[in-house]
Amino acid sequence: MGLVAFQLDTSTPHPGVRIEDDMAVKDTNGGWVTLKATKALSPGNHQWAVKIVDQGDGTDGSGLMVGLLPILTPANAATCLSSKYISEMGGWCISRAGQTYGNWKCSRLSFHTGAVVELDVDFAKECISLSCGREKVVGAIAGLRDVEVYPAVSLYYINQKVIFV
Repeated sequence: MGLVAFQLDTSTPHPGVRIEDDMAVKDTNGGWVTLKATKALSPGNHQWAVKIVDQGDGTDGSGLMVGLLPILTPANAATCLSSKYISEMGGWCISRAGQTYGNWKCSRLSFHTGAVVELDVDFAKECISLSCGREKVVGAIAGLRDVEVYPAVSLYYINQKVIFV
């Protein structure tokens, strides 16, 4: 099917983040904020990408996450999305430094300012392929076929800018 350009869900307040022409911009330093797509992935709609326009002012590699977020109850969504990163809400993610978080196994894949991280979810095989430039890794996620998931990013540092492409 090819990559689908998802839209950021702007219906949930995100303190310290503004949406500018479909790009998320982190205006405050510290404190996690997670942004998800408006639509969930499905077997026919399973490829997506995010461009790291700016990795922000943080020097460590863990302050920017890309991954999959399971559906949240409306009661949990507002609180969790404004204070936690993807795997703290039961999801699976990879940091800018290539570390994985959540209950899954995947080789390291790091990314940086200017990079486009592409993700392709195979629900039947319960795996996700991630690529950045010429590098590609595959991660296994047990139980993935039974979960509704959304493309998501988590931001921590000031001046981080990302956009679904």
